[in-house]
Amino acid sequence: MSVFENVNALEGADDANPEAGVAVPEDETATAAVADTNADAQDVAQEDADLEQLDEEQGALEEVEEAVAQESDGLSPTAARLLSVTLKNIVGKNHANKIIATENYGSGRSAQREAKQFALEGIKETLKSFWEAIKKQLKKFYGKVKSFFIKMFSAAKKLKDRAEKIQKKANDTVGSIEEKSFSFGQTKTIAVDGKYNDPSTVTSGFNKVRELIKTIISVQKADTYERVVDEAAGLIEAEVKSAKAGGKTLNGLAGVIKKLEEVGGKALVGKTVSETKLKEMYVPKDDKTTDLVMTDSLPGGKAIFLVTGNIKTADNSDIEEFTKVIKQTRNILGNDKYNPRDVSEGDVKTLTTSQIDKVCDDVIEIAETAYTYEKAWQKRDNFQSKLEREVDNIIKDVNSDKDEDSRTQRLARNYASAITGTVRRRTTFESQFISYSLTLASAMLNYSERSLAQYKAK
Repeated sequence: MSVFENVNALEGADDANPEAGVAVPEDETATAAVADTNADAQDVAQEDADLEQLDEEQGALEEVEEAVAQESDGLSPTAARLLSVTLKNIVGKNHANKIIATENYGSGRSAQREAKQFALEGIKETLKSFWEAIKKQLKKFYGKVKSFFIKMFSAAKKLKDRAEKIQKKANDTVGSIEEKSFSFGQTKTIAVDGKYNDPSTVTSGFNKVRELIKTIISVQKADTYERVVDEAAGLIEAEVKSAKAGGKTLNGLAGVIKKLEEVGGKALVGKTVSETKLKEMYVPKDDKTTDLVMTDSLPGGKAIFLVTGNIKTADNSDIEEFTKVIKQTRNILGNDKYNPRDVSEGDVKTLTTSQIDKVCDDVIEIAETAYTYEKAWQKRDNFQSKLEREVDNIIKDVNSDKDEDSRTQRLARNYASAITGTVRRRTTFESQFISYSLTLASAMLNYSERSLAQYKAK
């Protein structure tokens, strides 16, 4: 179903607060709190996917606008029917019928030209309404994000408390291991490269996650990402205003792309993706202008990917290309193999007390990193609101001019979706990775607690 149609069908969505009064049960266990947080992270991912589809629908309608504009003889009844089908797939039946009513189209030359003009005007007005649809969907998205972070901060604190208790118990344990291995139901979660029966491999993989979350969140806490996006927004906004005035004066694009790669962790995420089918999951098969790198395999068969577009123009002055690169560049938490490994439940080796102590240190660090992110998230929330206001002003300014050319309007729309989209994608990635880290940390504490139960007191 068309997301554009669905969003516009939600009456009163502008005034709704989808996550008002999020409650966190005080007596909820750490394990239950992490599971609840993970469910909210999945909701964030779904709202993000809807926004991606909404952006694709806008792009598809722009392509239709260009195709109709090139019909020099106008729209024949057959062409009008085909256009109607295409529009229904993009914006839904109701909006398509407003743009084009096929039963009213004739076969005469004058009627066909009139039909073309009528269709173009309808498409243009529909394109103008996409920004309002995006704003509605962004409100839903950030409502889910708010719910996630409220629950995540609580879950992280409970996870830390649990880790400290297990760590104390491990440090007080003086007995010997009675059972050297035991059955464990979360082997798929903790396995690294499909291996879960080597404690050193498992604990080292978990430690990698600790280091990654510290690096990722430190970028956010230092406002590094926001400063780069602000710079990109300023460049595109200047070009939109320049295009509106009939000029073209953009410079400095390559420098911003390099900075986006840096805040995306290019130095950290530097492994070439050699598996063709895996690469095609994140980059279209025939796309020769987008790079993809990844981390080493992480526990649970996951990896962090960095997708980056490339500026090809020598003078770095192609705003359309730059906007496309902004949309392409992102971090993704995904499967490290096209076909995920088949990891079944099995026996794991009992951890030593020193390994348990180290696991608990890593859990505590991950939890503290997660819940100290609260102030940084509040800054991100304010930054997103500021960007949205700035974009809103540009869109209203361009849309208010009935004589504005299509290129300037397209630049403004792409500016809106690119800038709000890059912040949204970063927010989605951070929520997914934090949720993954807490879920893994919870499983490692279960592994540690079960290991302690294998010790025989002296």
